[in-house]
Amino acid sequence: MRTAKEERLRTKVRPCLTAKLEVYERYRRPERKKTGRTPDQQESQEEQQKEQAQRLAKQYLTVDAQSRLENVRAARPQQASKIEQQIVQLGMSGQVNGKISDSELKRMLKGLNQKGSDYKMKYR
Repeated sequence: MRTAKEERLRTKVRPCLTAKLEVYERYRRPERKKTGRTPDQQESQEEQQKEQAQRLAKQYLTVDAQSRLENVRAARPQQASKIEQQIVQLGMSGQVNGKISDSELKRMLKGLNQKGSDYKMKYR
């Protein structure tokens, strides 16, 4: 929201300065309004969210499935985080009966690979 004073200044300012002001408002101010935090605070909050998702996912996994997920995390961290999100969503919605076994986790991983493979291997 612009004040009346800003609108008056906008009409008096040369068009090139007005364009620069609009670019400033579009790219600089929304960052401050959205977060209101420093980059360090954002990173620490993201880390806390990741750790919380990992803890929640472990609650729904058997020991074998947990070790498999850790192996996947070492090789493909993005895929592991996607699987964790799926597990947490299933658990929160009440669709998980008991714990997810290693074979069920394999099936989930295969389903994720079929949706979109992020790597291709070429044999020579």
